[in-house]
Formats: sequence, structure tokens, C-alpha cells
Amino acid sequence: MAWKRHAWIRHMWIRHVLVAIFFFVSVSPALAAKPDVASVNQWREAEILMASGQAEKAHGIFVNLLQRFPGHSSLLLGQARSAALTGRYDEADAIYQELLRRFPSDPILLNESQQIVAIKSGSALGPATDYHLKLRAGFIYDTNTNQGAPDDLTYSIGPFNWNLPGTEKIESAGAYFGANFNLSHRFADQSPWSLVGDAGLYIRGNEDSKLNDLHSREWQWFRLGAGLRYAKGRNLFEFKVKGEIFDYDLTNHVSALGPELTYLRAVSNKFHLISQFNLDWRDYQRSPARNGAYGALGQHGRFFFGDSPHSLTVGAVFLWGRPHADNFGYTGWSAPVRLTLRPHEDWEISPHASVTVEKYRGPATILDDLLGIGDRKDQRFRSGVDVTYQINESLSLELNYAYNRDDSNSPLYDYAQHTFGLGVAWGF
Repeated sequence: MAWKRHAWIRHMWIRHVLVAIFFFVSVSPALAAKPDVASVNQWREAEILMASGQAEKAHGIFVNLLQRFPGHSSLLLGQARSAALTGRYDEADAIYQELLRRFPSDPILLNESQQIVAIKSGSALGPATDYHLKLRAGFIYDTNTNQGAPDDLTYSIGPFNWNLPGTEKIESAGAYFGANFNLSHRFADQSPWSLVGDAGLYIRGNEDSKLNDLHSREWQWFRLGAGLRYAKGRNLFEFKVKGEIFDYDLTNHVSALGPELTYLRAVSNKFHLISQFNLDWRDYQRSPARNGAYGALGQHGRFFFGDSPHSLTVGAVFLWGRPHADNFGYTGWSAPVRLTLRPHEDWEISPHASVTVEKYRGPATILDDLLGIGDRKDQRFRSGVDVTYQINESLSLELNYAYNRDDSNSPLYDYAQHTFGLGVAWGF
């Protein structure tokens, strides 16, 4: 009877199961090391059974395969979906919660998990609520914490030399702590609409006391966001209003308030389109001339490939700023790319890079104007790699490296920077 009462989910599940799974299309690491044709064929048979409506038979195959390859994400998702289709909602819910601990930001997993929770709860118990928390802490080494020049800058204008103290780069070790919290609350049992919210913070302290003079030995970032999410089938739309504060030594902060919009369209099992728009009204405590509106409009494509859950995301973003002082206004563009590789169930390696070009409406400083440098132009190159090792369901080890290079016609904004990070993360 439960299957008949909830037959509305049949087509939704089958759409996702034919040959690949949105984020977890993989051959087991054990299979990759020692090819097992029989096991691969059994997996394919289970997928075909799911697509043809024989979820009971598929469920038994997934259970048997997981006994040989325990903890495999793709097989777990197959078991969860076959369990849901055969009325085993408690089993499906438990597996989804385990997968969400591994992949907390996956919108498809969140959507399917919430539908299972809604089915279990029944109308008398109201809508489903889901939340996730991740804490991280570690150490960092930065070759240019203040994004300075190799030496203190000196401007020569005719017979006069203007020295700018504090512009020389400062290397420093440091430590960081971060936290992210996400919450969603479905309006009704079978409604595609949810109330969503998030909160985040990141605190970093640097060891070098030279940064005291620049009031940047420690800095903090805080964020709160809330809004609505619509998730149904292959579409996910989310609107939030967010507030952020970035602060140096609790003496110099930049605050931002504005909307964020995201639309994700799963064009196929192998390709997602992601559209994003955000707009900020910023307030600079010590530089009110920069107060004003800033925004970004981007389009990204995410491709899934290979026998493991690898992905490639590429994008194009239009940038603009309209502050009170016209010479700080700019337009620009950015082209980011990120490759995510999962060579093993416990490992994720994600190299990334981006190129950003910004053209301003005036010179960066009065000294630049006197030297005839002209309007400021920046070209930034960012690259790096993030490596994550999953120690257990809740705990992971994180290793990061990043290289930043800003080529600017203004000496004040021309710099290079390397950062190295090592830390741990815990979440549920």
C-alpha cells in the first residue's frame, strides 16, 4: 500500500538511475584496482532493473555488492533509491544522511532526502527540516599577508621622492578557524518549496607582529543568509538575502548586504548549467568613497566524466562596481575553472584557476595620476589545489595551496602571493 500511496515518486527516481548518477557515477576503487567483470555486470543489471520498475530485485543486488565494496557512494545511492521505491523509507533515510555527511552541498541529494523525510513524517507531523554543520581549523603560511610590493614603494616625481611606508610585503605563519551552517525547512510534505538559511564565519590570526602597524594581524569574516528554494525534478532555484562583514582587527570593517540568486538545471546526467547573480550594497568604514553597489552575473557549466565521480566546472562572470567616488568604479570579467577528481572513495583532489580583468574609471592614487599612469587596470591570475582526505564519516583532513598574481599598472596593486594551509574539518 505504501508503494501505491507514494507512486508519484516512481518517475522521479527512474529519471536519475538509468546508467549514471548525478554526482556519484563511479566504478569502485576496488574494481578499478582489480577489474571484476562480474561485479560490474551486476551493477549494470541493477540499474536496468531500476529503470524497468523492478526495484525489489535491484535492491537485493545493491545490498550484495555493498557487502563486497562497503561504503561505496554510488552503490549506497543505488541502495537508497531502490529502498525508497520498495517502501523501505527508514533504510533510505539512513543512507541519505550518511551520503549528505560526505557531500553536504549536493542539491540533488538534499532534494531526494527531503522527499523521503516528508514521506516518513506524514502530514500530521508537518514539513521536514534538514541542517548541516561543518567546523574547520588549521595552520596557514602566507608569503604576502598584506599583498605588498617586494620593497616599500617610492614614487619619483621630478626632484621629489615620495616614500610609502608599510607597502613592503610581509610573510607570516598563522592559524584559522571556520564554521558553516546550512538549514532547510520544507513548507509541506510534498511541496517543492523550502525556507533555507545559512551562516558562516572565518577567523584568521597571523604570527608576524609587523602586521600590528597595519591593523591586519588578525581578520574575521561573518555571513548570514536566508531565502527560498524551489527544487523539483531537474530544476533548482534559490533566492537569498545575505549580509556579510569583513573586518581587520575589529577596527576596520567592510559590510555588504544584498540578494543572491542561483538557478541549477540538470540538462542531463552528465551536464549541469548553473546561473548565478549577486548584488551588494557595501559600506567601507575607513574609505566611504568606496561605498556603493557591486555585482556579479555568471554562467557556469559542470561536466561529469570518467568511471569515477570526476567533474569539470567552467564559467564566465561579468563584474561591476558603482561606488560614490567615480574613480573607484570598474567593470570587468572573470573566467574560473575547477577540476574535481576522486581517485578513491576517501580522496578528493581539486585543482582550480581563474583569470580576472578589471578596468577602473580613474587612477588608483593621486601619485599615479601625477606620474601619468592613467586609469587603473588589473589582471589577476589565481590558481591552486585543494586536497581532502576523509578519515571517517565526520572527520577529514584538508590540504590547500594557492598562488595569486596581480599585474596592475598601479605599483600599489602589483604583487605575488603564495599560501599553504593544513587543517582538519568535522561535520554532520
